[in-house]
Amino acid sequence: MIVKLRNPALLLYFLSYIMYLFFFKIYADKEIALIFKPMIVTSISFYYFFYNEKKVEDYKGKLHFVILLLLFIADNMALMLEEIFNFWALFIYLVVLILLFYILLVDSKLLERKQKKLQYVKAGLFSVFAFSVVAKIISVYWLTKSFSSYYNILAYIVLAIGVLVLGFYNFLKNKTTSSKFLLITFLSLFGSDILYVLYKYYTQNTLWLYLSCAVEIPCYYLLVRYFISRDNEKRLTIQ
Repeated sequence: MIVKLRNPALLLYFLSYIMYLFFFKIYADKEIALIFKPMIVTSISFYYFFYNEKKVEDYKGKLHFVILLLLFIADNMALMLEEIFNFWALFIYLVVLILLFYILLVDSKLLERKQKKLQYVKAGLFSVFAFSVVAKIISVYWLTKSFSSYYNILAYIVLAIGVLVLGFYNFLKNKTTSSKFLLITFLSLFGSDILYVLYKYYTQNTLWLYLSCAVEIPCYYLLVRYFISRDNEKRLTIQ
């Protein structure tokens, strides 16, 4: 029964992502693209839910669903025409990066025998999150738009680099299935962005645009495969 439910969810994910990219990046019709965008994270979340035969009870599984929920909100806010929605969408992506950084830090086992330091890290990440919320509100409502944009971009770059470095560290040290999937997820996301930049600002060759779309399509599937592998590794450890 579970297999019957998860396969259509995966099919819907790929179809909705293809249709979204066609109307958003190729045909340039945001209104139609908005129809398909909500289906992407929703369908892959159902795939993740039905893939696990047992109910997800550990905090890691719950945190995975929180990340998917945040991605759903941010993805759809990013399509809104109002600039304020784009600002907050990027901020939510920053929160996702903070959560991924925390997960990677735990998986790296750098603080495994140093519980006090782990508590300090948790407090530090919460402080970063709280500071980011306050700074975000100030930058949006009291400071210039240019400053707000620079703040968003700088914070995103710093966090993205931190997550990427820690992801490579986990891959080289642990060589687990989950670390491999996460590394491929990064390659999908960053590779898609690089190819799109080449198309948009340098060559204007549509081949780069099509390649960018093709590389981007599996990104959320790879992320969910990372979550699944991580759940399985956790269960094996407990057993």
